[in-house]
Amino acid sequence: MLVRPSVHSFPGPLGNPASVLLSRLPPRLVPVLALGLLFGGPVPGHSQAAAPPTTAVAEAAEGITEEAVFDHLSFLASDELRGRDTPSPGLEEAAAYLVNWHIGLGLEPAGEDGTYLQRFPFRFVGLDLERAALELQGPDGTVSVPVGEEGFVNGYAEEAFHAPLTFVSTIQGMELNSGALEGRVAAFPLSGAWGQALWSTAGQQADFARAAGATAVIHVLDRNFAPQATSQLSTMLAEPSWTLGTGDAPQLFIRRGALEGVSQGWDDLLSRARDGEVFREDLEGVELTGALAPRLLEDADPPNVLAQIPGRDPELRNEYIVLSAHFDHVGVGEPMDGDSIYNGADDNASGTTALLEVARALSSLPEGEGPRRTVVFAHVSGEEKGLLGSEWFVDNPTIPIENVVANINADMVGGDSHPDTVVVLGKEYSSLGPLVDEVNGRLPELNLTTAPDLWPEQRLFYRSDQYNFMRKEIPSLFFFTGLHECYHRPCDTIDFVSSDKVTRISRLITHAVMEIANRDERPEWTPEGLAEVREMVQSGR
Repeated sequence: MLVRPSVHSFPGPLGNPASVLLSRLPPRLVPVLALGLLFGGPVPGHSQAAAPPTTAVAEAAEGITEEAVFDHLSFLASDELRGRDTPSPGLEEAAAYLVNWHIGLGLEPAGEDGTYLQRFPFRFVGLDLERAALELQGPDGTVSVPVGEEGFVNGYAEEAFHAPLTFVSTIQGMELNSGALEGRVAAFPLSGAWGQALWSTAGQQADFARAAGATAVIHVLDRNFAPQATSQLSTMLAEPSWTLGTGDAPQLFIRRGALEGVSQGWDDLLSRARDGEVFREDLEGVELTGALAPRLLEDADPPNVLAQIPGRDPELRNEYIVLSAHFDHVGVGEPMDGDSIYNGADDNASGTTALLEVARALSSLPEGEGPRRTVVFAHVSGEEKGLLGSEWFVDNPTIPIENVVANINADMVGGDSHPDTVVVLGKEYSSLGPLVDEVNGRLPELNLTTAPDLWPEQRLFYRSDQYNFMRKEIPSLFFFTGLHECYHRPCDTIDFVSSDKVTRISRLITHAVMEIANRDERPEWTPEGLAEVREMVQSGR
C-alpha cells in the first residue's frame, strides 16, 4: 500500500499453458488444478449439477481454503522474489505466476493485444539543473530567468521549445477546448506562500492548461515569495522520481519581477485577475524559450496483469466489475535485524492472493450460474511508486472504462490485530457499502464484522489503487485490515499474515462480487460521497 505505451508480449514459454502453470505453482496447488487443466474437468470438490445460485456461490466460496491461501502467500512473499519492486525480475516472476494461474482457471485475457498483460512506460527521471535555461522575450526586452534564483521548475521537456504566451486569469468559469492553447505557454497568477494550498492550485492550473494543449505552464509568483524557498524548491523538484511516460508540459514557477522586464503589461493583467475578471489574453510579442532536459536514470516497462470472466447476461456482460490489488512491494532495502528483503506478505501478497482465490471460486461455478456482468481481475504494479499501474490502466484502459460499474480493491487484508474485522473503506460513499453489509449479514459462518473507516483522519480511502477508479467517478470500496508495526519493514513476512483472515475475506468478496454482478441496477454514489470524491480529486489530496 502506498502511504501514492510500450506494449510487449509476455516473456516466457506460454505456448503450453498447462505445463508452464504446473511448473510455477506451489506443489500443494498442482493436484487441484492439474485435473481440470489436463482433462478439462471442474475443480474437484465442486458440484457439476445445477443448483440455485445461492447454493452454487456458497459451494464455490467454500472452495477457498487456508491451505491454498498459504501456498499463494508462500510464493508471492518468498525471498526468491526479493520484495517485488517495480521494476524488478521478482516482479516479472510474480506476473508470470499470476498469468499462469488465470490461464489454468480458464479466464480470458483482458490485457493488450489479446494477452494477459498491459505494460506501461515507467521512468526514473528528474530535471538536469546544470543545463536548465529559460529566457523570456518581449516588447520591452529579453530576460534570462535563472532556475533556482528567479524561478523553479516541476517537470522537464524532452526537447527545447520556443512558444508565445497566453495569460489566463483563472480556471474558475473559464472554458477552453482541447486545442485552444496548442503550441502556446499558459501563464496564470499564483498568490500566496508555499504550502499545500498553493501546490494544489498550481496543479489544477497545470491540468487545465495541459488539457487545452499547452506546451508549458507559467505560474506567476507574488513579489514577496520567499527567495530561500525558490532555491530549496528548485533543488527538491529536480530530484529524480518514478513517473509514467515521457512527462507532461512542465510547470515553471517564475517571480513576477522577472516578467516585468519583458512587458510592462503584467501589472494590468494581474490587477484584472485579482479583481475577479475571467479572461484569457494572447500576449503580443511575448515568447518563452526553454531548455529543460531530463536526467534519465532508468527506463522500464513493468506489467499489469489482467484477466476476465465474461458475464453470462447478453446485455449486462458489457458492464464490468473490476477487482484490483497491487502485486508489487518495495524490494530490497535497508537491513533490519539482518534482513534486507521487504517481502510484502500483507502488503500486498494478501490482496493479490484474495483476487486469485476469488477467480478460482467464480470460475468454478456451473454453466448458467456465473456472474451476469463481466468480472475483471486487475493485478497492478507501481502502486508503491505512486499508484502508477492503476493510473495507467484507467487512463489507457483495455476495457471500456465508461462501462465499469464498480471497483473492489483489496490491499493489506491479512493483518490480524482485529481478528474478526475487515475495514471496508468507502462504505458510506455509495450503495456498495450497504450491499456488502447485507451480504455479510447473510454469512454468519464467516464471523466477520465489516467496519467503517476506523482511521478517518488518515484519509486512507484516497491512498490505494481504488483512488484512480474514483477519479473516473466509478463507485469503489477498499477492503483493508489496517497498518501495523511491519508495514514497509522486512518483518512483513508470511509469518505475520493470517491465512484464515485472508480466506474469510476472500469468501466475503466472492459473495459480494456475485451480488454486484447479478443485480439489475448499477451501484450508485451517494450525493455527499460523490461531492467529497470530486473535491478530493480536484484538490489532488
